[in-house]
Amino acid sequence: MLSEKVQKLEQENIALKAQVEELQNICGTNAKVPKNCEYCSNFIQHYGNNGSGFYPMYTGHCVAGNRLKTRKSDETCKAFVKRTYGKNYL
Repeated sequence: MLSEKVQKLEQENIALKAQVEELQNICGTNAKVPKNCEYCSNFIQHYGNNGSGFYPMYTGHCVAGNRLKTRKSDETCKAFVKRTYGKNYL
């Protein structure tokens, strides 16, 4: 009887480990980076010109095929892909 409970718990543990691994693949393993659009490689930042230079407008658009034309930099969506930077930006 006790061994049956142990086997059920072991099977549940295996299933939960698989779910955690799947969630890490979907969401990424770096929990410190928020899933905001400004950190997404599909987000294109919009800039304005005030006569003396350009400044970020904190809006932009998504190139992942989403129908929204403008997005705020603190929004996120299901098409989030973590932005990677080259060696010069590390």
